[in-house]
Amino acid sequence: MFKNIGILLLLLFVIVACASAGNRINRTHLDDVANGVQDKGQIRQWFGEPYSVNPNLIGHPSGCVERWTFEYAKAQGFGNVTYSEVLVIDFDNNGRVCDHAFSKTGND
Repeated sequence: MFKNIGILLLLLFVIVACASAGNRINRTHLDDVANGVQDKGQIRQWFGEPYSVNPNLIGHPSGCVERWTFEYAKAQGFGNVTYSEVLVIDFDNNGRVCDHAFSKTGND
């Protein structure tokens, strides 16, 4: 019986504890990103590997063809997201930044 209570308490702790997904976005170069200037290599050097890549972006108004998304989210208790940040960088056919956006929600 005590073993079952211990397991139940451990599970409850895991559910209530903090969790995170993705990697924190290094904000050092956020203001340096400019359309038509940086290429994929520079973006990778500044921000690391993207969380996701869409190599077949279709219908973008600026003609961008590939999207890299960098994401980070932190949750506390029962999976409620308390903080998130997303950096989206789109590239043209030449591998140069075509469009970009950064957003964050919640308190870090």
